[in-house]
Amino acid sequence: MIRRISEIIGKIILGILGIGLVYILTLCFPQFAFKNKYTVGFVTVYSDEEIPAVEMTAILESAERRVQKSVLYKPTTHQRIFIANNPIRWRYFTNINYKNGGLNYVIFNRTIFLRKVDIKNSRLYGPSGKVSGGDRTLDYYMAHEMTHTLEWQSMPRYKYPFKTNWALEGYCEYVAHGSQSYETALDKYLHTPENKSEKYYTRARTMVTYLLEVEKLPVSSLWSKVGEYDAILKRAIPNDEPAMN
Repeated sequence: MIRRISEIIGKIILGILGIGLVYILTLCFPQFAFKNKYTVGFVTVYSDEEIPAVEMTAILESAERRVQKSVLYKPTTHQRIFIANNPIRWRYFTNINYKNGGLNYVIFNRTIFLRKVDIKNSRLYGPSGKVSGGDRTLDYYMAHEMTHTLEWQSMPRYKYPFKTNWALEGYCEYVAHGSQSYETALDKYLHTPENKSEKYYTRARTMVTYLLEVEKLPVSSLWSKVGEYDAILKRAIPNDEPAMN
């Protein structure tokens, strides 16, 4: 009886491991679920809906120009972006991260996923179903996620954090917004309402921009500053009391 139970438990464990392996493989190679494909340079976009060539070319070229400003940029790095307009497909590939606008599985073959988009107007739909406004255009979202790939390539694999942090996100914001000045980043942060989801990102962007532009910290040293959040916050944004870290 005990042996029989052990065999059943063993089969269940093997079944779970098998399902997990299949799921990871689909994250690494999700092309099967996206029927449309379009390439500009070293960036390939896959989508479950038609891709307007003219508009997508302009968007990818803009995203690439932003990323090229990064000292981590490597022109031969091939980026893959998968646009999941279908909500079920989006939930499948993003799992618990389904509320994100975009996601880069750097440890799973550097696969980038974006939620529903409006390519002709260069916009991305947020979790609420409304398009993201202001300067958060589709090329901005692409550049942000593409920068995570550059971060991944810039450090030894064992040093890359499994959990994202303000330095990683802040640098992606810095690059995605065109590497703008500290004054510009700070002004954007101060004029972003506290209840807006992008408040955290504008804060992280301001802190990273401060380190890079004011303190002249090399990007290669940025990742070692993660544990100094409070001290850097006080220098970059005096008298600020963040809602989240």
